[in-house]
Amino acid sequence: MQIFDAAASPQFLDNPMVTGEPYIRFYAGQPLMAANGLRLGRICIMDTKPRRLDSGELGLLRDLAALVEREIHTVDLATTDELTKIANRRGFEIQAQNALDFCKRVERPATMAFLDLNDFKMINDRFGHQEGDHVLATFSSILINTLRRSDVIGRLGGDEFVALLTNTTPNEAEILMSRFQSSIEAYNKESGKSYELSYSVGQVAYDPEGHLTIDDLISESDRAMYVDKRLKKSLI
Repeated sequence: MQIFDAAASPQFLDNPMVTGEPYIRFYAGQPLMAANGLRLGRICIMDTKPRRLDSGELGLLRDLAALVEREIHTVDLATTDELTKIANRRGFEIQAQNALDFCKRVERPATMAFLDLNDFKMINDRFGHQEGDHVLATFSSILINTLRRSDVIGRLGGDEFVALLTNTTPNEAEILMSRFQSSIEAYNKESGKSYELSYSVGQVAYDPEGHLTIDDLISESDRAMYVDKRLKKSLI
């Protein structure tokens, strides 16, 4: 897409960047696409004078966009869990730290939920690793479909999952996790499996003074999860 003279374009003539500083006159943009086809935005070239890119310059712009897309894809591969398609530990820590910093800056609450599948080793041993992989993928899918787009979800490894519930008080987190439990129960009722999905969870409210990093919040919610797991075992 090229706009040769933004001041003469009905689409851009009243844009603040055209009518005022920096007085943009020329614009060219090439779409950036994710590997799954999702449009990410555009890589743009702008000038304060009207101009026109020739075919060679347009080719360079397309090549630059392709280079950026490959870099984005590389980062995505490095921060996404291949099996469940949610963030891996590295990806979660990056995304969750950014979300936590935002919550601190605007003084919003957040709650960390640490979830660990119960009897996962038994499922692997009795039904095989393929079935174990199915359990992990199913559990993460229910998390995605139950929680909100603003929440940050990740798989730390093995059968351990985490969710940073942004702009969420402990009471609101309880409602969300109750909804998740209902989704798990509905799955168990309809799956026809000879086992049931079960998990232990630890929830911790974000304290800006006590949780300086996302690792602090993960560690405390992990300890809370083990308390819940021991309680469940004691009731069996």
